[in-house]
Amino acid sequence: MPFAIESPIPHSSIKSTMNQFSPHIPTLALTLATGLCALLANQAATAQEISAPDQIQAATVADIPAIVRAMAQNVTASGMPRSYAEPSNAYYREIYQGREYAPEAVIERLMIRYELNIYDGAVWQIALSLQKHSAWQTLVDAHTQRLLSGASGNLGLLAQSPAFTYNGQSVVGSQAWLFRSIAESYGPMTDPLGNSSVAPPGFPQASHGLHKTDFRPVLGENAWATIIGPLQTAYLKHGETIPLDAPEMRLAVSRLASFEIMQDALTGGVFYAPTGTSDIQEGGISAENNLSLLAGLRMLREAIGERDPGTTKLIDALVTRDAKGPGIEDYFGERVYDPAQGILSSGGFVSRDAEGGATYVAYENLAVDVQTWGLTILGAQWVDAQFGAGTAFTVWNNTKARAGVVHDGVLQGVGYTDGDSMLSGEWTLGAVLMAKEVAETYRRSHPEWARQLQQDADAMLLGVQALKVINPDGSIAYHYASMDGPTGFGWMARRIQHTGATNGWMIFALADFNPFVLGGGLSAR
Repeated sequence: MPFAIESPIPHSSIKSTMNQFSPHIPTLALTLATGLCALLANQAATAQEISAPDQIQAATVADIPAIVRAMAQNVTASGMPRSYAEPSNAYYREIYQGREYAPEAVIERLMIRYELNIYDGAVWQIALSLQKHSAWQTLVDAHTQRLLSGASGNLGLLAQSPAFTYNGQSVVGSQAWLFRSIAESYGPMTDPLGNSSVAPPGFPQASHGLHKTDFRPVLGENAWATIIGPLQTAYLKHGETIPLDAPEMRLAVSRLASFEIMQDALTGGVFYAPTGTSDIQEGGISAENNLSLLAGLRMLREAIGERDPGTTKLIDALVTRDAKGPGIEDYFGERVYDPAQGILSSGGFVSRDAEGGATYVAYENLAVDVQTWGLTILGAQWVDAQFGAGTAFTVWNNTKARAGVVHDGVLQGVGYTDGDSMLSGEWTLGAVLMAKEVAETYRRSHPEWARQLQQDADAMLLGVQALKVINPDGSIAYHYASMDGPTGFGWMARRIQHTGATNGWMIFALADFNPFVLGGGLSAR
């Protein structure tokens, strides 16, 4: 997931003790984001040359212990995982080129050093749990408890009312969404480049020194952190029957009520973020975020079975149409496919007029992960039944044509959106899983399509090895992307080790583990 530097957030009041910190968040101009985007747009992209296929060594399951080791050791002293391994100061000087101490540059370095995107944390939990290693399982379980407690160190993690309003309602306590990016304290923090805690001019609340600036509760990260990650780790511990009172199960059901509150009555999609979250489009619905939630809800429904009818009724109401209106599956069936482009829309927003009437407006941009996760989670069979035979295969071919990264005619992977020469490690590995899944669906009906999809999966798994780094201790990590620059979605890609999701997705690919299916089996099989 991203470096979330597009919206550093000042806080109007800070509790003196920082215990259970829940900031009041005002609207913030995009000054810092604009500064960093301009900085990167005005420099030549620093690319990692994509090596020719015959110069890349394939990854194997024998690499998994070294990949996991890089993940397990990139934690704080208390065991909180970090999303990225900290790069050298020389790297920072290279990418900022004379603007090393601009506020947006300092914020990014602090996020790399101190913070965890909770989606990365969920992928990290699953990857470590797969190894059946007692010391690593202790780290995994501690992270579950961290999220259950609503605090990390002395920093509160909950986006509670009145600072945040959930579709017009107040939400407090354990039903409140987690902030997408967490740390162990608000501050003070030390900039690795200057080894200073003094904030530069223009830094939010500079009088507080250097501190955490991102407090944004987002649907997708909450789906991963509260449902997908915990449930997969619990399944790997307990098997098919997960105790209803297990910490992972308690975390998985904790936000169901607030997800229901945030479900849009017109479309069935769940809104992206509560009101009070900085720099969001009011009424915005993210297709990717709803895909994550749909996968998590299906897993939770399976894990509970018939043991808790009240909870399963709530899950069913979120997923499918009932008396109150459409569900998430209806949102995908009625609002997301764009037949003119032959892709899945990245989402849209609900616009309301003065009389209270509502209209849904779909976004038209290509988001690669919506295509790959969408075909994986919804399934090629469902997509074809809804939108016409062969639609899933067409969606993938259109995605390749618009965002595929190719070397000498050979597919290496995918980027983030149109015209992208930037190879994304994480999103490419998501495409590998998708290609395997869709190939299974078409294996009998369209064997030639299945062969092409399997070839694409194999080619991309090889191509992404261009991002592989073997550290001096023998651990293996993968860069987040092949070059530095904007992804097109408000965050920056970096050529640094992503020991959160990219490493985790590499393990999923090598182990044939589908994180969207309880227990990890390839759903098409």
